[in-house]
Amino acid sequence: MKRVLAAITAVVVMLGAGAVRCTKWFAEAADIVAVAVDVLGDDPFFEDSLGQDQQVAEPGSYGGAQLGDLPGLYGGTRRKRVCDKERLIEYLTDPKNSTKAEAWARVRGIKVNAIPKYVRKLTSVLLRNDTLVKNHGFREGVETVFEALLEAGIAVLVDERGQPVVKCNCGNPLAEPSVTPADIDPGVIADADWRARFTPEKVTVVKKSKSKRVRRFHLLDVLTGRGIGRPAGADAAKDVDLPRPPEPPEPPEPVELVDATLVGTWRSSGPITALVRVADSGGLTGVLAEDMVLTDSCVVPAGRTVWHPSGRGPEYTGSITSIEVTTCADMSDVEATWTVKDQNTMTMCVVVEPVQCSEWSRT
Repeated sequence: MKRVLAAITAVVVMLGAGAVRCTKWFAEAADIVAVAVDVLGDDPFFEDSLGQDQQVAEPGSYGGAQLGDLPGLYGGTRRKRVCDKERLIEYLTDPKNSTKAEAWARVRGIKVNAIPKYVRKLTSVLLRNDTLVKNHGFREGVETVFEALLEAGIAVLVDERGQPVVKCNCGNPLAEPSVTPADIDPGVIADADWRARFTPEKVTVVKKSKSKRVRRFHLLDVLTGRGIGRPAGADAAKDVDLPRPPEPPEPPEPVELVDATLVGTWRSSGPITALVRVADSGGLTGVLAEDMVLTDSCVVPAGRTVWHPSGRGPEYTGSITSIEVTTCADMSDVEATWTVKDQNTMTMCVVVEPVQCSEWSRT
């Protein structure tokens, strides 16, 4: 039995989801946790609020998958401290919080010493719609991961492509969800008022903007109904007046995949970083682009073939190489699937009981 468990753990590692200490990644992946306005939520990185949420009286007309630079997708106010980025930086760079900082940086795919520069480039906004995200928490020294439904009005930091990457009040890093609005059971919403007005068709999943960098976000002032122009990386201090963002007469066209190929280099979002380069030389193969450290005594060297996908995008099937972490020895291949969600993100699942999935980003 120990050998079987070790094999499954190794498979999880190859996904970038982590070793035994990160079991919660998969234990709760199928569940969606509803997080209301002004609530820190499960497993906060920071338990003394870093941000100010705001009840939204006028939800956006957008639902489904939307690009992060869509005018009016996000709201804002003229308050200057909706999200305290400097306080978050101070907390994560405090040596006492080094374990949290390492976990936080892994989720965002950056080095710990890059946290200050990365956070200062983020932009504070308010969600206008209930929004699905993958939430990363921290509890008892262990990183946790779970799908979350954030209520409209929650303050978040978005990156230069317009995707929510930090929940302001608790500092939790966020990523694109692995679930869809159709997966939401309204019964998970504990707040009766929120549950009564909840509309699955209005739930948003934010995709990266087509432009490589959003220079200015066109927000709706949720207090006045006017337009706000907020430069990327800034707060309300640098806001300018803009016309009210237009509301579409009908739902915008759904976002389509720009590039469904698996060919390229992919980095895992889990606590153990894996970098895999997929090439097509008459058949697809995925090779480690850098050494992957599983344990102090088990390092999988760069150049090792670990993925064996086949098919055409966006859906691929095949197998991955599993390794027994206690001996670092090869074990039998395990069935896997790859789903390219857009040109920059991909979900990989290992077909074991239960199915285990993780998110990867194109580099």
